[in-house]
Amino acid sequence: MGKFLGASSVVVLFVIINALYFPADWRISLQEYQRQRLLVYFNKDFAPLNATPAERKAARALQRERTHNIRQAEISVGSGGLIGKGWGQGPQTRLGYLPRGVAHNDFIFSVIAEETGFLGSMSVLLLYTVILLKGMQIAALARDRLGKLLAVGVVTLIFCHVFVNIGMHLRLVPVTGIPLPLLSYGGSSVLSSLIAIAVLQNIQLHRNT
Repeated sequence: MGKFLGASSVVVLFVIINALYFPADWRISLQEYQRQRLLVYFNKDFAPLNATPAERKAARALQRERTHNIRQAEISVGSGGLIGKGWGQGPQTRLGYLPRGVAHNDFIFSVIAEETGFLGSMSVLLLYTVILLKGMQIAALARDRLGKLLAVGVVTLIFCHVFVNIGMHLRLVPVTGIPLPLLSYGGSSVLSSLIAIAVLQNIQLHRNT
């Protein structure tokens, strides 16, 4: 198990280094909304240096619009306290500060943090940790290399989504449209998460056949 996990770590590290130091002329140019998300993440002004007063005013209005959801999500996470506001009683969502269109999708974790508090948030993270550890155990005990690599790939897919989604609530990563597996509303997201779990279960069932 140690050798397998060590080899997997080397592969993941290689992929990360390759992504960070890819040749500049091969990099994909950013769309405008992607550039704005990075500006929000680094807390930079939307207006260019040589902007006129009117352009700066318009840029600030756009910046307030683009940062609204993440600011309200941060307030939701921070206001939950230890036990939260109560199920369905979070003012950020109940009063519409966090728009309903995103509250049950990309920003579902902030709703959980506000309504169930620190204990509820840690419970969610604990359940994801159980899935992670069980997935790595399945990978280590798989009967062949294909099963091992498939299990590691499934676990990596799930927890990249978990890290990015929860990380954007805490400003660890820029805001993206990645849902929280098994919790965010959406048919395709839930279906793909259930299929991923089913693949892990199938690998476990066939490890001795």
